[in-house]
Amino acid sequence: MAKKPKPKMKPIELKTTPEQTQTITRVIFDVVKEHGPLTIAETWDRVKVLPAPFVS
Repeated sequence: MAKKPKPKMKPIELKTTPEQTQTITRVIFDVVKEHGPLTIAETWDRVKVLPAPFVS
């Protein structure tokens, strides 16, 4: 059985400052570390309930 080729993806262009990017990355890492393996949707649900100014 043949595998499907991976889709070609462009790099993401971030519109946040490096400091905000680092904060967001750290918060997401802490959520995954604390709650174990999560899907992307579950991780986002947990991040949204945090009192952080960058979550909208």
